Amino acid sequence: MDRKQLKAQSKTLIRTARPKPVVTAIIYLLILAVLSFLSYKLVGGYSDKLQDVYEQFGISFNIGFNEGLYGYDGYGEIDPDQFAYALDEAMPSPGAAILDLAIQIVTLIIGAGFTIFCLRTVRGMEASYWNLFDAFGMFFRVIWLYILEGVFIFLWSLLFIIPGFIAFYRYRQALYLLLEHPEMSALQCISESKRIMAGHKGELFVMDLSFFGWALLVGLVDYLGAELASAIGPSVLAQVISIVGLGIFVQFFVLPYMDLTYAGYYVELTRPAHDAGFADGWTPEL
Repeated sequence: MDRKQLKAQSKTLIRTARPKPVVTAIIYLLILAVLSFLSYKLVGGYSDKLQDVYEQFGISFNIGFNEGLYGYDGYGEIDPDQFAYALDEAMPSPGAAILDLAIQIVTLIIGAGFTIFCLRTVRGMEASYWNLFDAFGMFFRVIWLYILEGVFIFLWSLLFIIPGFIAFYRYRQALYLLLEHPEMSALQCISESKRIMAGHKGELFVMDLSFFGWALLVGLVDYLGAELASAIGPSVLAQVISIVGLGIFVQFFVLPYMDLTYAGYYVELTRPAHDAGFADGWTPEL
């Protein structure tokens, strides 16, 4: 599969497709930014509160060759009951934790909607900004697919990190299959992804590596944003920059570029299957 050709196609679609993939990506990322900010307001301050508790009780964690791999100072001088109570107070409330979980699930579903938009754009079908919300129509099936994928990858990872890494690539096409063919079950999509990815996992890994420079750029801009937020000091603007990250301005182009390329990869990967039919006599409907 010609990686350069797929990337060139994505760049062309970014320029010519309607609606504009970059505009859709902006809408998508702004929604994610709002959800991230809400998530931080609900539970994001936990790590800071935890650090405050440690400082309050004089606990310092030392990680280094001189102190050993992992050690601590001061625990024997505090009341364990008071320490446990302070930790419990620092934890987010059950209601906040549940709301945060709901936000994370909504984030996944909207991400699947952006994948639908990219698939329709690559196939030359009519696309819309509203595609971002299309996956809500198969809400539970998408979540179930994510759960099954996570469980399978985790179980393979228990054998060693490499089998888990291979499993991650083995199931990469499952979401595309489910979104295009909702008549399939989550397990069927995972099995079909395993079949069509046979002999292509290394190829997709190389494609991932080809985007490493872009990912590095996003990370660098996020780091500079964090430094800027620190320099600004306590303020709403600094909080927004530190939570959302300035890398979002780079992602406006990088996200549609990458996702259109991956959608194009899926389309090319499944083209022989469209011609010859899937395993077990199942034939997808275009």
